Amino acid sequence: MKALNEKEILQAYMKFAVNMLVLIALSLFFFFSFYKTSDAEICEIKQKSGDSEKIFRIQMELSDDIDEFFSRYRAFDVKEDVNAELLMSSVVDKKMEILKKIESLPSEDVRIHMFVMSKMDELLRVRDSISSIKKEENIVKEDLFMCNKDYKKLNKQRRNSQFFK
Repeated sequence: MKALNEKEILQAYMKFAVNMLVLIALSLFFFFSFYKTSDAEICEIKQKSGDSEKIFRIQMELSDDIDEFFSRYRAFDVKEDVNAELLMSSVVDKKMEILKKIESLPSEDVRIHMFVMSKMDELLRVRDSISSIKKEENIVKEDLFMCNKDYKKLNKQRRNSQFFK
């Protein structure tokens, strides 16, 4: 017993099977496309985070270098018998090294460091002025103490000479 519409039933089954295969193929295509897209996005994220970590590491090195620069410069005040030419050479070398690192990074990532370096010469001139004024003040203090000692000594001699008269 065959159905009267057996041919139409077979066509419907075939149409259903073809539609099912097309949908399965499309589903697999979309799944693998999504997988590849997310894999590419993950690679992009890793690359950008790697760049950000590199920039952060260099920024931290710059901060440490600037601290070291000021420490070297402060050595002029701390040490009396310092070789000024050698110390100034190391200060200049450090400054040039810092400027090279700043130039290697994008400007929006090192704005603070660029500002500090642009104001550094002015800051160092002010610091030098303060340092020279302190040295001058110390010399004047020492002279004052010596004069005071001499005055006391002279005054004591006068009293002794008047006492024995």
